[in-house]
Amino acid sequence: MRDREQYVRPPLVAAEPPSAFVRRWRYRLVVGLLMLVAVLALVWVFLRYSGVTGGEDPGLIGTLAPLMTGASPAP
Repeated sequence: MRDREQYVRPPLVAAEPPSAFVRRWRYRLVVGLLMLVAVLALVWVFLRYSGVTGGEDPGLIGTLAPLMTGASPAP
């Protein structure tokens, strides 16, 4: 076991950290993009599984029409 080589970490290279302005805007951009992706995913899931056909008829008019005209609802 003594003959094995030991890992030697390379020396750290000093680099100036990015400015607070750049970090702040990079954070805002990443969070904004993640929120946009989340909203688009929710819209896709809603349209995929809610039964809405293109969004032009949410299904309320057919249900509420008999009530608005005074007719009895269809069975």
